[in-house]
Amino acid sequence: MDLRHLRYFVTVAQELNVTRAAARLHIAQPSLSLRIHKLEQEVGAELFDRVGRSIRLTQAGRLFLEQAHKTLADVDRGITLARQAAKGETGQLSIGYNAPAAFKVFPKIVPAFRRKWPNIHLTFHSLLGQQQLDGLRRDELDLGFVWLPVATEELDVQELLKEPLIAVLPAGHRLARASAVRIKDLSQEPMILPARDLHPDTYRDIEQRFASAGATLNVAYQLENSLSMINFVAMGIGCSILPDYASTIRHDGVVYRPLRPANFTKTLAIIKKKGRTDLARTFVQFTLQTLRAG
Repeated sequence: MDLRHLRYFVTVAQELNVTRAAARLHIAQPSLSLRIHKLEQEVGAELFDRVGRSIRLTQAGRLFLEQAHKTLADVDRGITLARQAAKGETGQLSIGYNAPAAFKVFPKIVPAFRRKWPNIHLTFHSLLGQQQLDGLRRDELDLGFVWLPVATEELDVQELLKEPLIAVLPAGHRLARASAVRIKDLSQEPMILPARDLHPDTYRDIEQRFASAGATLNVAYQLENSLSMINFVAMGIGCSILPDYASTIRHDGVVYRPLRPANFTKTLAIIKKKGRTDLARTFVQFTLQTLRAG
């Protein structure tokens, strides 16, 4: 069945006048009458009662009109979705992320992205960096937010922001009143660090900073995540070093202080597998543009 004939039928049903319907459709009235007649033959039922120049829908015509509206609406929606998909405006994205992205990126990006592209369904997965890389390689993830460095041979990598590392101290600690803390000030202090096997790059960076400062690194505990580390600091068990996003986690038992020198930073990046879909590129471009706009 030709969809044009359905549209012609709906227009005639709305006008209940072939001449006016033909004018709306910009076709000749005899041609429209012929096409409606062919449609009735195809359906196998009369759709209009014709009394002189006036017409009205038959019972079959009224039922067929309901279905014609539904069919045309479904087709129109399908066309819209197909065009949106071609432009990267519909579909779904599976996104891996770490804690800094949740605190520093998502509040700016996710609500705005959802407003602009409500037909793109986003799913989020809190994962360590290596887990995200594995997920991208297996096509279980479309995008990831990780600390650099990462191997770039099979990935598109875009830097998002640099995050200074800060000292996390028990509220009653001798350094808690200082305006800033040097690495050397933490020499021999019990330190609560991210687990070496889960966060090898961060652990190695801290080791190197202590060595460069001539300070002794005294590791009391290695923990899985920032929240656990902050809680242990609040118990008075030791001090920690975390990226600045952690200072948004309020805890009466800890204070956060800048580290000196101030060039001790980590870089957060958004990554995707090379050659991913327009949809993944759309999210990356939107993220970069939004963050650069401030």
